[in-house]
Amino acid sequence: MLSKSVVSVTHRLQIPGDPRDFTPASLSAIQEMVQEALSPFNLAALVKGRSVLIKPNLVRPRSDIPTATTTDPRVLIALLRLCRDAGASRIGLGDKPGIGLSCRGGQQFLGIDDYLTEVGAHFVYFDESEEIWEDNPRGRICNSIPIPRVLREYEVLLNVPKLKLHMHTGISLGIKNLFGLVPEHFRMKHHREDLHRFLIDYLYLVKPSLTLIDGIWALEGQAPICGTPVKDFNTLIAATDIVAGDSIGTSLMGINPREITMLRMAQADGFGNLDHDRIEVIGTSPQTLQRHFTQPVLSSQDAYPGFDVIVHGGCVGCLSSLRHALDRLNLAGKLRLDPQTILLGLHHEAEDIQLKSEPGKLWCYGNCCLEQFIQHYKDQDYAHLLEGCPPHFMEFYRQYCKVNGIDPNS
Repeated sequence: MLSKSVVSVTHRLQIPGDPRDFTPASLSAIQEMVQEALSPFNLAALVKGRSVLIKPNLVRPRSDIPTATTTDPRVLIALLRLCRDAGASRIGLGDKPGIGLSCRGGQQFLGIDDYLTEVGAHFVYFDESEEIWEDNPRGRICNSIPIPRVLREYEVLLNVPKLKLHMHTGISLGIKNLFGLVPEHFRMKHHREDLHRFLIDYLYLVKPSLTLIDGIWALEGQAPICGTPVKDFNTLIAATDIVAGDSIGTSLMGINPREITMLRMAQADGFGNLDHDRIEVIGTSPQTLQRHFTQPVLSSQDAYPGFDVIVHGGCVGCLSSLRHALDRLNLAGKLRLDPQTILLGLHHEAEDIQLKSEPGKLWCYGNCCLEQFIQHYKDQDYAHLLEGCPPHFMEFYRQYCKVNGIDPNS
């Protein structure tokens, strides 16, 4: 039986300024919160004389609500300063954002280079690091996994995810945040229903020393990127048990942690405590903060006018990729009202699909539709194939813009 886990919850009714406001009052308030959240875990004992890597969530920033999708930079500034004051010998901070966005692009968006300099820290570019394959004999689906070599140059990993929902995995908290350490070329390989198991396999090789969940602003709805901000949630969650921290964070968003596959798997594999009777909460009671976040919708069928989405046995990989792409296009004001037909699934054999009388442009989405495309639509000017298992949502975003004569960067 695992011993009882400690999770620290810190909350403020008000925080001065705005998440993009780096005034002394704003930074001081956040630093006080971070220090309080970490107080049960003796940061000095953890980092003194050791090299420390801080890993935020920089996934794919949105300029309109940056700190609802990505880790609040003020939390990172506070943690950098606390690590310096606690005697860390070397401090790195880095993340590999979503596919197609470089580490340097994420660094530029974050905008805290002056604060890195202030504490003598540096940014870590995982996508420029040599890659090493490490054996993972306890992994269930991955007996070896690629790791950026630079990751192994640090003794302590501090994990700083965002508090938000996720249309594919249900939540995006501490365990999901580790996906940003996986080399880009390997990410889509396990981005279907196997993503949950892959994330737990990854924990056998990369397990943070401490996780600090940023819920200053949170994200509900069509998360992890296209959702709606939950402003001024003003909450931090800290834990050395990544499963327990994620469990409390999940509950704060109004979800039973046992509904989250990766959390059940993580507890079953001995990575921590999921059940609240095995968790001791220090600080603010989670019951006083809990609210029911609006859940993301996975299906794209009849989600947007003009789009006829026909699903024949597709898996969660393509379903989430497609919905994410459509949400992103809609958010950018680039969805057209003229007819578009999207076929998804059809992995057994090509079928004669009954299309609408005016199907418009037709998309065969994902590798399961390859035979359908070859047999029925390959020579048709209106038909297009999106390869991948699943395709990355930004590939459809770009192809949709190209086919419809839209500037993807406008």
